[in-house]
Amino acid sequence: MNPIQLIDSFILACPMCMSGASGKSLMAANSAIGLMLVVLFAVLASFLSFIIYLAKRARRYADEVPGAGTREP
Repeated sequence: MNPIQLIDSFILACPMCMSGASGKSLMAANSAIGLMLVVLFAVLASFLSFIIYLAKRARRYADEVPGAGTREP
């Protein structure tokens, strides 16, 4: 077998797709992928909400304390 064909076959499909899985194993793989996507988006959303919280807090602090946003030499 040609090494290029071997590498090409690995790139084209994952082992689950190559095996022709069906039924419970296919359903489990799809559920696992969905769960990982949900966890990923939850973590990204929490980072985004924390950044927004810090920005609002900094703006509120700068409004309450005179001279908090400026540096004097």
